[in-house]
Amino acid sequence: MTHGQVFVLSITGGLVLALVAVAFLMLFRSAGDHKLTIRVGGLRRDAVIAQPRAPRFPPFLISALQRLGNVMRDRMLSARDSEALGRTLAASGFEASKAMPIFMGAKAVCLFVVPGIVYLGTVVLGYTSGKQIGYLVASIIVGMLLPNWVMGRIRAPYQQALRRGIPDALDLLVVCAEAGLGLESALERVAQEMKRSNRPVGVEFSILNHEMCILPDRRIALENLAERTGQPALKRLAGTISQTIKYGTPLGPGLRTLAAEMRTERMTQFEERAGRLPALLTLPMILFILPCLFIIIMGQPATRLMASLGSISH
Repeated sequence: MTHGQVFVLSITGGLVLALVAVAFLMLFRSAGDHKLTIRVGGLRRDAVIAQPRAPRFPPFLISALQRLGNVMRDRMLSARDSEALGRTLAASGFEASKAMPIFMGAKAVCLFVVPGIVYLGTVVLGYTSGKQIGYLVASIIVGMLLPNWVMGRIRAPYQQALRRGIPDALDLLVVCAEAGLGLESALERVAQEMKRSNRPVGVEFSILNHEMCILPDRRIALENLAERTGQPALKRLAGTISQTIKYGTPLGPGLRTLAAEMRTERMTQFEERAGRLPALLTLPMILFILPCLFIIIMGQPATRLMASLGSISH
């Protein structure tokens, strides 16, 4: 491959990566500003409604991507698929109503632009028709799956942060409830404190508090929390608080019991991981540790034996 071909191929790859990066940065930027949080932030005492920051990308690019995503969603997704995608985006920490059009627009960009650039690069580099078709098919598959892969990589750490921070949030909620604070005040305090150590948990509790303030039935907000996050622990929390609201039972003992159960479950998970370590270390020990031990133990006697046999033969 000549230097000119390498240069053209580098330019092509750079353009592909730049397009993908711009598309998903638009997704992150738009999804980061929670419209609901901004609108109901003034409900809190002495609260100042946060002004949305100026977007880093031109507004016409974001709006064009949203329009393209709306067209793709209306024509390609059924109601069930759209609902499932919305749950996936919400479980990744995005506002589904705003992030879904941008996500679909990014999929359209990756699906059509990436194969076009790859095909153009194969033509410029002078590949045969067979290689061109192979690269084109591979780029189409990558363009279809790349947004889903990126979203999966975003969702995994977000869900992990939620699982890690829920027991701490429950402990704080127990303290606030037993200190005499109301449910909304306790949720607001927990959201403020958790944003410093575990932002996903703090954001989810803040959204829950705002929805409980504006929705006619607070149990609807709890159901939204359980559906939005997809975490079994938060589903149980929603059930416990709903039972407290419905029957008037004390909130503190129920939350304390739930927090203790979650701590026990976390410790059980750690013990299960520790119990799997010997089985996981068996193969690396056989492949890497035992050969080194054999070389160290048998190396010197083997060399002496070979030297003795060599002297006898001579």
